[in-house]
Amino acid sequence: MSLTLLAAAAAAVAATVGYMAARREREASWEDRDEDERAAPAASPEGAPWDELPFALGDVVLAGSEERWLSGAIVARERGEIVAAVFLAPEGATQRAVVAFPAPRREILWLAPAAVDSPDEPPATLEIAGMTLRRRARLPAALERLGQGAPSLGEAGIIALYEGGGHDAAVVLASEGRIHAWVGRRVEEGGYERLGGGGEG
Repeated sequence: MSLTLLAAAAAAVAATVGYMAARREREASWEDRDEDERAAPAASPEGAPWDELPFALGDVVLAGSEERWLSGAIVARERGEIVAAVFLAPEGATQRAVVAFPAPRREILWLAPAAVDSPDEPPATLEIAGMTLRRRARLPAALERLGQGAPSLGEAGIIALYEGGGHDAAVVLASEGRIHAWVGRRVEEGGYERLGGGGEG
């Protein structure tokens, strides 16, 4: 075997070992988190919504030089139809999010948690993380927590989608007097890649 092939094989093994170590580190980080956040119910195989979405629990999603392992999700439905899923991805003490939509929409939202001063009704304009964003959708929805790490929510709430200049984007979830928000950017189809088996949970 040539030195080039040996080097390529060694690089592939190193990449696999590195990924598995990073995943174990992410999973271990949940040991320090609030019990309510770690105890989200698991999806039953027959009830899992992944066939309608571009991702599933357990997937790793790459966007640019960043990767996120999807360990939990909040699935929002309107009249029984999925309108969006907020996937949660632990990164140390921080929990990032990837928002996905059923077809024909194929863009995703690549987000980080943000503090917002919002009433129970998400406002038409949102000031968040130094950005001004306008609400593009406001949907009363049934909410389902799946996997690990989903925040405490009621069975119903409002999901609001915001857009700003360029690719700026945000999501606000309001349920039972609690507000959860994430802010970041929109990533078009072709700007991200799905890895992993998925379907866990």
